[in-house]
Parts: sequence; C-alpha cells; structure tokens
Amino acid sequence: MAGLLATTWSPLLLLGAEAGGHHGPISVPAIVFGLFLLIANGFFVAAEIALLAARRARIEERAEAGEPRAVIALNALSELSITFSGAQLGITMASLGLGAVAEPALAAVIARLFGLVTTAEVWSGPVATVLALVVVVFLHMVVGEMAPKNLALARAEDVSLRLARAFRGFVWLLRPLILFLNWLGNLLIRAVGVEPVEEHDLVHTPAELAVALRESQREGTVAPADVRLLSAALELATIDAEAAMTPRTDLEMLPDDAPAADVLAVSERTGLTRFPVYLDDQDEVVGMVHVKDVLTRDPASLDDVTVHDLRRPIQAVPETRDLEHLLADMRADRSHAVLVVDEFGAMIGLVTLEDVLEELVGEISDEFDEGEHVVSAGDQEWTIDGLLRRDELHRLAGIRLPEGETETVNGFLMEQLGRLCQRGDVVEVDGWTFRVQDLHGRRAGTVQVTAPVRDEGNPATATTVTT
Repeated sequence: MAGLLATTWSPLLLLGAEAGGHHGPISVPAIVFGLFLLIANGFFVAAEIALLAARRARIEERAEAGEPRAVIALNALSELSITFSGAQLGITMASLGLGAVAEPALAAVIARLFGLVTTAEVWSGPVATVLALVVVVFLHMVVGEMAPKNLALARAEDVSLRLARAFRGFVWLLRPLILFLNWLGNLLIRAVGVEPVEEHDLVHTPAELAVALRESQREGTVAPADVRLLSAALELATIDAEAAMTPRTDLEMLPDDAPAADVLAVSERTGLTRFPVYLDDQDEVVGMVHVKDVLTRDPASLDDVTVHDLRRPIQAVPETRDLEHLLADMRADRSHAVLVVDEFGAMIGLVTLEDVLEELVGEISDEFDEGEHVVSAGDQEWTIDGLLRRDELHRLAGIRLPEGETETVNGFLMEQLGRLCQRGDVVEVDGWTFRVQDLHGRRAGTVQVTAPVRDEGNPATATTVTT
C-alpha cells in the first residue's frame, strides 16, 4: 500500500518542485495537470451526487431493459459504502494534488507578471502566493464542486449513467485501498454504536409516500384526481369500521320469523333493499335478507315463506377493524356487508362494501344513505350532516376539531355540551361556529358550520357553548 501511495504522489511532487519557486520558470505541464485535477475533482463530485440523487427505480428499469450503463450504475448503488468511499478518495486525491501542483505553478505565473510591472521583489512572492491561492480555491469551489454538484442534482439519472463506466473503473483499480479505508471508517462508526449499511433502503412509510404524492402533484407529474385516490388508499389503514359504518339507529331490521311479505312492505316504505335479521332482540343479529331474495320467488309460494327461509349469513367484525384489512376480508368471503360489534359483543352498526369504497373514491349513494353528508357548501358556510366524521370535516373546511373520544361532528358537539344535542345549540371552536339546525332522533341531524372572521389583533382560541 505504501508503494501504491508513493506511485500516486511522486509525479505530483516532481511537478510541484518544477513549479516551485516564485521566480523560477513557468511549468506548463504543472498548469495542464492542475486543470486535469480540477476536472477530475468535478468528475468525482458529480458521480457521487448523481448516484446519491438518482431514483433507483428508474435505474433498475433501464438495467432490466439490458442497458449496460444502467447495470454498472445499479452495481454501484448496491454497495453504497464502497462507492462513496471511492468518490471521497478521488475527491481527496484531486484536491490535494490541485493544491500541490496548481498553486505553485499559478503563483509562478503571477510572480512573473508582477516582475513586469514592479521591481519590489520583496512583495511579489507573498502577493503571488495569496492571489494564486484565491484563484485555485475559487476554481476548485465553482468548477470542481458547485457546478458538477448542481448538474448532478438536476439530471441525476443521466449523469450517473454517463459517468458509471469510468467511475467504476476507478473504484475497481483502487479497490484494495478503498476497502481498507472503508473498513477503518466502519470501525469508527461502530465504536459509537451505529451499524453501517451497504445499500440504500427503498422502504417508505405511508406518510412519506403521501408527501411524495403531494410533491408530484405540485410538479405536475401526477394528476390531482390520482393523488386524491392514492392518498385515500394510504389512509385506509387509519380508518376503523366504527368510523365508516352506518349506525344501528339508522338501520331497519326484521325479525327472523317475519313473513316474506314484510320484506317487500318495509322496502316500499323505506326505499331500502337490505335488512339485518335478528332473533329475540336486535342485539342477536343472525343474518341479512335482500329484497331480491323475495322478488325471485314465485309470488304464489310466499305465503308460507318467512325471513328465516330467505336470510343469508353475515360476518361480524370488531369496531376497531381497519378498513384495509376489512376490505381484504370482504373480498375473501365474497360478502358485501358485515356487522360491526363493540367490545361487549353488541351490534352497533353495519359496514357495506360501498362504505369502504367511499373512503377511496368519495360519496357513493346506496340504500342506507338518506342524503349527502355535505348538504350545501359555500366559501364561509357549510351545512353538514351530524354524522360527518372529523377527518372528513377537516378535508371539507380545513378545521381540526380538538381531540376527543368521538368520531363524528355530533359526537364532538355532545362532548362540548355535556348532553344530547338540541335544536339551536351553538358551539364555537377557534372562531368556528357550529349551530344545530335540526335533530334526527336523539342526534344532531344537520349542522351549520360558519368560518371565523379573521381578526389578527384578537385571534379566537377558546371553545364556547351556547344553548
């Protein structure tokens, strides 16, 4: 290894000696070699930054297509520690060589120019050295560092492919030295409790993917509709069955021993087509009956048919089951609806396939939807259903309700009021006004939400209740 270092640095020292002495002859080879080192420094900087910034998926795609340069670049990305150690070794060698060769050579040129305009030889040497150092540092920073770095950041994949062969050749040539230096570096970071990695991890959290989607939308590479759909898919695992269900109070249920004709009668009265079926009480749901199960029968044979004969089995899930896994369950069971039960085993609602899909694509009207959750919307005022969820309200109006145990706007209002909602109740949160317009049973039916009037000198931050 000592021989390798001596072989590398001997020509540099000789060139520096030829260029040394501010009053000696100007060394053209030293200046030319200095320019080469400057370009070499930029080459290593560009290679390192390009490989770091390149999107691996694109490199892999081109490598799978059989592009040789992409295969080489992918090999470099598979051993990042060695790759970047090689880049750093190249940058260090080029930088030190530039200082050893270019600065004395340039100082000799400047000193010769000083000799043409002044006879004060006592000043020409120090001034030439300072000016030469300034010029070399300037060129090193701009030409050898900043310009190649910005080029590599702007066109990472293209630059990494163009430089792949030459850079990997350098790493192969000095691989023993690079491996030794990299081993020493790994020993140092292991000493402080950090384990080195050889390959960049491509795993991202849903939150990181959501940020990437928003950035892609801002750059115009992904359509807004696609961003909404993909973002909703990423959030599916954060929404539980309780948040998406139709509550039990809004369901129409039939007893197991009811005649089949009751299915048609209730369907005609309510407009619904599916009904949970219970035995002795409504907590003991044993299946579901669909109106088409009656319509496909011979009308003459319905007199002796009961709901028990028509009911279909229905699965039950806990209220905490997230929609991502629930959707997989429903696909596996080929079911379109499941019961939601609480921790005590009581049925508290029903989730249909439409309810899950609504979280992905937006509102889909089915027989359990009496109307849109957003009745009307304006610039500063919205009329919403009391069952609108907190996260849906945030997406609609940009307001985040204070943390609580409830999922819906109605639940939040009850938390603030300390009782059931009544018509005309008003709750203010950070200047936002929630007014209960009417009731649906024991809950808030429609709620008027009014945005605050912004007053920078007196911002509203409190929660107030008016009855």
